[in-house]
Amino acid sequence: MPVPTSAAAQGPRRLLRDVVYEQMLGAIEDGTLVAGERLNDDELTSWLGVSRTPVREAIARLQSEGLVEMAANRYTRVASVSAAAHDEAATLLAALRTWAIDHAAEASAEARKEAAAAAKPLAKKLDGKDLSAYRDLQDAAAVLVAGLSNQLFTATETAVRGRVKFHAAAADAVIEWDAAAASAASLSKL
Repeated sequence: MPVPTSAAAQGPRRLLRDVVYEQMLGAIEDGTLVAGERLNDDELTSWLGVSRTPVREAIARLQSEGLVEMAANRYTRVASVSAAAHDEAATLLAALRTWAIDHAAEASAEARKEAAAAAKPLAKKLDGKDLSAYRDLQDAAAVLVAGLSNQLFTATETAVRGRVKFHAAAADAVIEWDAAAASAASLSKL
C-alpha cells in the first residue's frame, strides 16, 4: 500500500541548524535580540524548541558573519554595532549587488520580477535616508542574487548582507545613499 504524502513533506528538507540560524538572524535583525545581549544556550534551546547542537552551529555561523561575539568561558553575545564593520561589508555588498544587476539577464524571470517589485518603493525612501529602506534594498537585491542559482555567490551575499543590515545602525556608518538609490532604480527596472 502506498504511503500518502502530505504537502509539507513534498518540499525540500532543511537542516535544523539552518532553520535555527534563520530564526536567530531574524531576531537579531528585528531587535528581539539586541546588540550586546548575552546569549544563553539553555534559554535559546528553550525558546527555539531545539537541542544545543543546532543552536551552537547557528551561533558559530552568526559569529563568522560578525553578528555574534564570543570569548571562551566568558561570554557569547550579540555583537555591538560597528561603523567599521558596516563600511567594510557594505563595500563588498555593493560590488556583489552591482555584479548581480549587470548579470540580471542570467537570473530567473521570477527573481527579476520579485526583485523589481521589492525595489520600486525604495528609491524615494532612500533619497530621504531611511535606514529601513536601506535594509530592504539589501533584501531586494538578495532575491536577484538567489535567482542567479550560484550557491557560492548566494552564500557569500547572505553572510555579507546580514553584517551590512545589522551594522548599518551604527551612528557613524558611512551609507552611500545616492548609490543605494541608484541601485534601487536599477533593480526596479528589471
